Amino acid sequence: MEIKMARNTTSEAKPFQIFAIGGGGFTHLDDGWPADSLLEDTLVEISGPSAQAKIGYFGHANNDNAEDIRAFHERFQHCSKTLHLPITADANVTKLFLSSIDILYVGGGATSKMLLHWQLTGIDKALISAAHDGLVLAGVSAGAICWFDELLLTTEGNKFGIFRGLGLLPGSACPHYHNEPRRKNSFDNHILKGQLAPGIAIDDGVAVHVIDGRVHNIIKARNNGEKAYFVNKENGKISSKLLKKGQKLG
Repeated sequence: MEIKMARNTTSEAKPFQIFAIGGGGFTHLDDGWPADSLLEDTLVEISGPSAQAKIGYFGHANNDNAEDIRAFHERFQHCSKTLHLPITADANVTKLFLSSIDILYVGGGATSKMLLHWQLTGIDKALISAAHDGLVLAGVSAGAICWFDELLLTTEGNKFGIFRGLGLLPGSACPHYHNEPRRKNSFDNHILKGQLAPGIAIDDGVAVHVIDGRVHNIIKARNNGEKAYFVNKENGKISSKLLKKGQKLG
């Protein structure tokens, strides 16, 4: 795999950007497609002219599922250059890979296993450094929430537990909010009990674009009432208010 430098990684201050997709997209063509293509089209436009964009893919949460990798290349290869970093890559190879792309797309799957892999290999530090160098960090489901401080994730026995994310953004985050009622109820209850920090919740078919810790845009691809929310505890009750442009997280 030949990797060439793409972004300018000088000390000049750059926007710190996260593009979090609650669920759906090119890996779920039977759920919300082709409407969800709006989310990915918007993502590619972030880096400028789409024909010049270089977008990389991590399949670490799904153990490099071959079908998802194929779907990634098929989805983006006509509008940008696509690159995939194998799960076997070490921290040094990862750093070079991240410096060669404009956008990183992290696929869905087992978030806790992905985060553990990043910690053991040092990829977590490479990602944090790349984010502050201007790399746009994007992803769906696991790839949407891993950037936050606190996460509610499934554990053995199909239960939920609290885990630490990368901490690039404060608070917590939940994907598939209204699409998975059991996950939603657990997320709400943990916040209500003070066990989990307040945070954002994103329905499938919705993306939240965050720049420098503030909501820049909310993209809604479907027409079934899907939205994004800020979930908090107010007056002893759970509060789910629509996320707004300009809202600062944390």
